[in-house]
Amino acid sequence: MNKIDFQAFRMMLSDIYNLKDDLAKGRLISLGSSLMTAFYNVFITGIFYTGFLSMYGMSITGVGIISFIPYVASCFSVFSPMVLRRFKKRKGILLAAKIYYYAMYILATTIMPVFVQGETPRLICFAVILFLGYSVYALFSPGLTTWFYVFYPADNERRTRYITLNQIFSSVMSSVVLIFSSVLADAVAGSPHQHTLILTFRYLAFVLVLIDVGMQACAKEYPYPESGSLKLHQVFTLPFRYRKFLLCMLFMFFWNYLSNLNNGLWHYHLLNHMQFSYTLINAMSVMYTLILVFTSSFWRKLLRRYSWIKTFGIATLIWVPTEILFFMMTPERTFLYIPLCTVQNLLSVGLNLAYANVLYMNLPEDNSTAHIAFYTIGCNAFAFLGLMTGTAISGITGDTTMPFLGMSIYSVQFTCLARAVTMFTVGFICTRFWRAFTRDVDIADVEAQDETSRIHRAMLKRRFRYALAQLRQKIK
Repeated sequence: MNKIDFQAFRMMLSDIYNLKDDLAKGRLISLGSSLMTAFYNVFITGIFYTGFLSMYGMSITGVGIISFIPYVASCFSVFSPMVLRRFKKRKGILLAAKIYYYAMYILATTIMPVFVQGETPRLICFAVILFLGYSVYALFSPGLTTWFYVFYPADNERRTRYITLNQIFSSVMSSVVLIFSSVLADAVAGSPHQHTLILTFRYLAFVLVLIDVGMQACAKEYPYPESGSLKLHQVFTLPFRYRKFLLCMLFMFFWNYLSNLNNGLWHYHLLNHMQFSYTLINAMSVMYTLILVFTSSFWRKLLRRYSWIKTFGIATLIWVPTEILFFMMTPERTFLYIPLCTVQNLLSVGLNLAYANVLYMNLPEDNSTAHIAFYTIGCNAFAFLGLMTGTAISGITGDTTMPFLGMSIYSVQFTCLARAVTMFTVGFICTRFWRAFTRDVDIADVEAQDETSRIHRAMLKRRFRYALAQLRQKIK
């Protein structure tokens, strides 16, 4: 990066994050919270969470059942607008609910196996504890989103930069932690120390949660714009007044369905069936960070040029063949893993940038908590359906293989085919009908760029023809 580029980057940072006004300060706090969340999520989600469950004898079906719980508890989100509107100042109750949730999700689940023996009793206790935690989180998490939504820049360009920077910094943080923790986990694999290390990671995560809550407490809380009294049924009826918002929600619902077809189950498959190491699996996640840093500007240009939804659709269609190849990956074809992850990581940058903005593209200002609750309920409901589908598919043979087209296939791999079909459907709709999801002002911007590009191509074509004619004359 040359001097001019560095100065431009520094100016961009100071524009988005600074302490001169409360909005920019809120974005800085949000960044700090994102970094801390990226740190502790490494220890309590993904491959380490799967390893934690496997450590206590959970089968692939048990992992799938436990994954249901957050989405069953999400039904409490429907009451969120009615509860939260009773609080003019919500900061205290929101942060208290966050601490309670993580105390159940981390501390209670970590301590419980000491006192409960056997897979079935532990499965039941896991389910009860997680339900008690997630139900409170579902009730209050829309309030956290509404609280920090005000800090998002209003215009598309600055909001894109803000989302991109948050993702870059968070990904770098998680990557550093992932590599360090994965090397440690593999170094003690198969020994009693592996058990101790994973438990230590979880306790450390809770300490980091408390630091995260402390940072969020420093953010200013603005008045929440609400119009009139809100009834329960309006959580489901208000979004139907805004066609483009509703279409965006349907898009996000189906995306959550396909994203969760093998959520958690795939890590179990890689760890237990493919016998991949923690380091290898997490190294692919770290690769995402490197790709994000070097390609984010490219994807931002595509998002501006072709719209959020259309770009998302194109990337999704390109993704489909990778799912088909993952279906064909057997212990004899593990060489497919790294190149397929590389392609998916490249596409994930664009997909994540686009997806992060979809909620806010057409979010109505009035009763935003109700609309966010609708979004939360719908996403969780469809994620639950995806998990049910994936678990049902994975449970056909469980931890044993079945013959298919001359290959020995684990049933969980059929979720890749289900993802491929669903992703093709979503991608086709997004590329064909992108205008239906997009604001009129953004459609006008894309069409203006199309016209400019058309004129530019026409000029180049005329210049080429003129040069070719001149060359022919000289030859004659």
